[in-house]
Amino acid sequence: MLDVGSVRAALAGLLIVAISVNVKDILASKVATRGASATIGAMVLALVACLVLLIPEQSTTAVGVELWIALVPPLVLQVASIVTALREARRRGSGVAPWVLVAVGGLAVAQFAPFLVGAGLLVTGRAAGLLGIAAGVVLVVVASMVAAWAMLVEVLR
Repeated sequence: MLDVGSVRAALAGLLIVAISVNVKDILASKVATRGASATIGAMVLALVACLVLLIPEQSTTAVGVELWIALVPPLVLQVASIVTALREARRRGSGVAPWVLVAVGGLAVAQFAPFLVGAGLLVTGRAAGLLGIAAGVVLVVVASMVAAWAMLVEVLR
């Protein structure tokens, strides 16, 4: 997990660069600002998960509880991002159907499901929860790269 953690840290840095390139455009939009914070939160979760797994001599229960705690802030940021997107779409009539926004938001929240399930398995003493954590890290990497693309290119459209 150390190599994955190093990659996560590097990708988090690249995301910060992507945000800084278009910071004026991102800050001009509540939706983009919330989306950027949610993406950073998810990336931090994946990095923290990798780091928690490096702590020696922990029980699986302790790891599971630590991961559940680490899951709360990025999940709150993601839900706030979705709510903001729905409100702005309703207020401004974005032309995007609300069900599309809900579907995209659902997929954004779904990246956290493997962490939730994996941590639950770890709390109950099942080492198989590590597979859920690994799946969560992979999903966050994919979702974060899509969000980084949106912050580099799509925000300028």
